[in-house]
Amino acid sequence: MGNKRKISSLIPYKTKDNEIFVYMQKRAKDAKGLPDLFGFFGGGAEGNENPNEVLRREIKEELNFILESFTHFKKYEFNDSIQDAFSLEVGDNFDKEVTVLEGDYGKWFSEQEVLSEPKFVEDDRFVLKEFYEFLRSKQAMLGN
Repeated sequence: MGNKRKISSLIPYKTKDNEIFVYMQKRAKDAKGLPDLFGFFGGGAEGNENPNEVLRREIKEELNFILESFTHFKKYEFNDSIQDAFSLEVGDNFDKEVTVLEGDYGKWFSEQEVLSEPKFVEDDRFVLKEFYEFLRSKQAMLGN
């Protein structure tokens, strides 16, 4: 566990017509890791940054967006990384309020599109399956 890369990632999401959409990054074809795939915005820790510091820095670098409030969703341990996944409910115009500075572009995905898109980071798909289940159960509890 000691030499695994520590990653913080953001799940920006919105609800439209009772369907949940997540905003994902299309990684560049020449990206060092996971080229040409869709995945989370975020990245690895530098020095002794804590997960919240990593997230704020990475989102500023990748989306030119200042994160003020966000929610820690869950910590995951994968083969080569430990990922802290954070979520942020955003408005309909989020994609127009940010500037994608890393990767090719950002794209909204429905749950079905997350499951069916062949070019998706598998660890991120796993996180999103749990995230969608969590949001559905939360909506059910609230009676939505």
